[in-house]
Amino acid sequence: MLKFLCDITNKEGRSCPLEQRFSKKQQAIADREQELLHIAHQLVKAEGYANLTMDKLTAASPYSKGTIYNHFSSKEDVITALCNSALRHEISLFKKAELFNGSSREKALALHQAYLLSAKMQPILFSCLLTAKSPWVQEKSSPARLTVQQELEKEVTQMVDLLLQQAIDANELQPKNAATIDLMAFANWAISFGGIALLSSASETYSIERLQGTHPFLFNLNCMLDGMNWLPLSTDWDYCQSWLRIEKEIFSAEQQQLATGLPLTLS
Repeated sequence: MLKFLCDITNKEGRSCPLEQRFSKKQQAIADREQELLHIAHQLVKAEGYANLTMDKLTAASPYSKGTIYNHFSSKEDVITALCNSALRHEISLFKKAELFNGSSREKALALHQAYLLSAKMQPILFSCLLTAKSPWVQEKSSPARLTVQQELEKEVTQMVDLLLQQAIDANELQPKNAATIDLMAFANWAISFGGIALLSSASETYSIERLQGTHPFLFNLNCMLDGMNWLPLSTDWDYCQSWLRIEKEIFSAEQQQLATGLPLTLS
């Protein structure tokens, strides 16, 4: 629950650290914001982002409109808060992925698996990441919450950049031509996001249906990582086994949660 206090900024405009001790009043505010975001999440799930309104949020909650406006400046601010929640969930999984005991390329696969899990576990929030970047959302979100969003995005990017640099330093990643860290980080994000979007949103198309029994997500990753010259190449290593080991050793709890269909808590 304390994670929501990251969206409450101090007088200097900086987000509050999680380890800070909070008063009962601050905790009550954070818990209420968590409750409101959970309600907003359910409304979006039922009706979509375009149909979310502050009036609907008020009607679905036990709080007055004035109380809700104490937390969010607009419905767009609510969407940005949901995006920030998605980013925190993604970061928590990325931190688990970093613990995997393997080569730098296997750690990269662990990050991709974390990203895939974040989308599967919270599909509504995953779609929120792009919605929150729409001009109509950015223009009406509070500056403080947008600052938090930028800080969370930077944290995600830095985790990927660090792994890429470590792989280069270890001579396991040998970039070709003008492949810089920022370009390689973007390539990883693009292929992962695109694969998730197509496999989840276009699953009934013929091009997707015929992929049953294969592992297109991992195949795409291996094609890209081989092209980046990230060693060992897929011709020299069984990354299907690596993928399974990541599932078992790092994300068994998340896999079990998905399998049982247990409700997921916003973070």
